[in-house]
Amino acid sequence: MPARLASLIARASMRLEGLKREEGQTTVEYAIVLALVIIMAITAFAVLSSSVQDFMTSVGQTIQNQLPL
Repeated sequence: MPARLASLIARASMRLEGLKREEGQTTVEYAIVLALVIIMAITAFAVLSSSVQDFMTSVGQTIQNQLPL
């Protein structure tokens, strides 16, 4: 009977270790995806910043030219 109990405890312990590892992997995967999204957003803002600034300047000048003074 003690051998059977020890076997049961060992199997339960192995299952718990497996769960811990899977949760850790999921957390790391989410962190990697988040880091990639942040890098892509920063890159997009850096590439598009001058275009957006030029567009906003153009819109501002157009509005200013339309206002009666």
